[in-house]
Amino acid sequence: MIPIEICIECDTLVTLRESVRSAFVGGASRIELCRDMAMDGLTPSREDIEAAREIFIRPGVMAMIRPRAGDFYYTSSEIKKMQQHIDMAASAGADGVVFGALNRNRKVDIKNLGILIDTARSKNLSVTFHRAFDAVSQPLPALHTLIDLGVDRILTSGIPWGHSGTALDGKSRLQEIIAEAADRIEIIIAGGVSPHNAGEIVTQLSKPFGRISLHAYSGVRKKGLTDIGLVQQLVSVVGQYADPPPLAF
Repeated sequence: MIPIEICIECDTLVTLRESVRSAFVGGASRIELCRDMAMDGLTPSREDIEAAREIFIRPGVMAMIRPRAGDFYYTSSEIKKMQQHIDMAASAGADGVVFGALNRNRKVDIKNLGILIDTARSKNLSVTFHRAFDAVSQPLPALHTLIDLGVDRILTSGIPWGHSGTALDGKSRLQEIIAEAADRIEIIIAGGVSPHNAGEIVTQLSKPFGRISLHAYSGVRKKGLTDIGLVQQLVSVVGQYADPPPLAF
């Protein structure tokens, strides 16, 4: 099966709980908790993570680790703050963390990213490199760097950061990234994913898919909340395109 990840905006605890419940009952494999989505997502609070953990009782609670809006070039003091956020997320019950770090040359910041990964691993957390990947100057070398560093997943739309469009617009780059990954890392496909286009997004990718998942936010929301019906539709649509299990003899 192709996992479905739902991005949850941590607005109030009441709306958070309702959205997490919809994602859980709707069949999502994972949730990504973010505050301030108008700023492309910042670190949620301890209370946000703890509330989500109470409801999403299977593994799959991911916490964004991003101390501020803007670029992905972080100072040493910001990296220390991100380490503190990782420690907080772990103690609050998260299963994984989501972060990224680049240098001024738009390449992966190996030194600082290594510090963050080591911090996450010390807490037994999985690691997703977020859409800072779409801001790198050369995606394929960056992919190999992230594989070498031991990152578990990469979130990407296939569209350069700052440009509009959906994963359908980024399909050529996505195909290239998935092929190059060669099952060594999971590629999370993001960018306008919804029940209405998920089937087309998946069918545009060459089989075998490798290790992929889909990430949705606005495409599964109604009236500012994650909608259980839309999550169920997304899970159902994508489930039709999963490779069948091998026959047993």
